[in-house]
Amino acid sequence: MPRTLEGQITMEKTPSYFVTKEAPRRIYNMSRDTKLIVVVRNPITRAISDYTQTLSKNPTIPSFQALAFKNISTGLIDTSWSAVRIGIYAKHLDNWLQYFPLSKFLFVSGERLRRGP
Repeated sequence: MPRTLEGQITMEKTPSYFVTKEAPRRIYNMSRDTKLIVVVRNPITRAISDYTQTLSKNPTIPSFQALAFKNISTGLIDTSWSAVRIGIYAKHLDNWLQYFPLSKFLFVSGERLRRGP
């Protein structure tokens, strides 16, 4: 994180921070006054997007359905698959709320942001 002079605002954009267990504690220890902007997407379209990006680099991976479901006939979702796990926003937010109050967060719809930044 670059140093900030008095009167300056520093911004950092790293998507993995929100899902990294250690990130809230590290950021809190660095600056308790941090305000957070969290851009979220529809978890289903986010998982599909993640899958298609991976598929473009590795066309031999299993199908989306094979990865996303523990049991497709019952509809049981495999929440251990990273493309799904990342979109379980409430789980990640619980971790952040141990360090920062909800008032420090601004949640932005990724879909709305793309339509009208």
